[in-house]
Amino acid sequence: MRTRITLCALAALSLAACQKKAETGPPAAPSADAAAPAAEATDSATDLTAAPRAAHATRAASAQTPLPNLSIPQLAYAYKYALAAPPKDVRRLMSKHEQVCWAAGPAVCQVTGSNVSENGPDQVSATLTLRAQPAWLRTFRAGLEDDTKAVGGRMVTADTSSDDLSRSIVDGEATLRAKTALRDRLQEALRTRPGKISDVFDLEQQLSQVQGEIDAGRSELAMMKTRVATSELRIDYRSEGVLAPSGVFQPVGQAAADVVGIFVAVLAFLIRAGAVIVPLAGVGALGWWIVRVLTPKKPRKAPAA
Repeated sequence: MRTRITLCALAALSLAACQKKAETGPPAAPSADAAAPAAEATDSATDLTAAPRAAHATRAASAQTPLPNLSIPQLAYAYKYALAAPPKDVRRLMSKHEQVCWAAGPAVCQVTGSNVSENGPDQVSATLTLRAQPAWLRTFRAGLEDDTKAVGGRMVTADTSSDDLSRSIVDGEATLRAKTALRDRLQEALRTRPGKISDVFDLEQQLSQVQGEIDAGRSELAMMKTRVATSELRIDYRSEGVLAPSGVFQPVGQAAADVVGIFVAVLAFLIRAGAVIVPLAGVGALGWWIVRVLTPKKPRKAPAA
């Protein structure tokens, strides 16, 4: 009897233990509602770390982005050169430079003026004026000194100047737009507004005046833009005979040239003086002879005995 009671008690305890284990069970997986806050927390942490990186990348990109180009000044360049060469080579040197410009074509280079003057076999001067594209003119100017040295000459001066036409072009375009708008309004008024003949005549006069101002403004604006698109070059050639152009004997050559110049100046003075004195002396001699002929001679006194 006691054995049965003991077995029943053990069976009851085992059954209670199994029921408790079944109720407890394995740990449950986290639900979606519980996982959402965790995911949001993770995303927030990621955003907090990514924001400074994105801001830094934006600043770096802004630093690498180039600034917009400022408006380029509208400059009209002008170049002036003075070349000295032997008298016999002045014409040849100028003709060579002129032919180079003609060979480039009118779309690249144009000869706007040329002049040669000769006061003697040793006094020859010339002037050549060109207007050409800046790129071509840059190459042409680079060869001027070599061409001059090839004939035994030298470059005396080289001058570069520029004129800023930016404001003039902007003002000219603004004025042209305003006058064009005024012309259009006058044309519209002349076409749509009926009126007296005198009123129509006044409108036509105003329209004609405005149109003339528009044409003049366009011509001036085109001229300024041409000056910007092309550059002007003036070359002055002059003859130069130098005994010793450089070195220790340069003062000797200069002194010899001065002696020749002084001698020529004195000779020229004597010739001019002779041209004045000789006629005066001739007239004086003729007058003295006439006076002597016309004056009666006094009788000579007889010698005393």
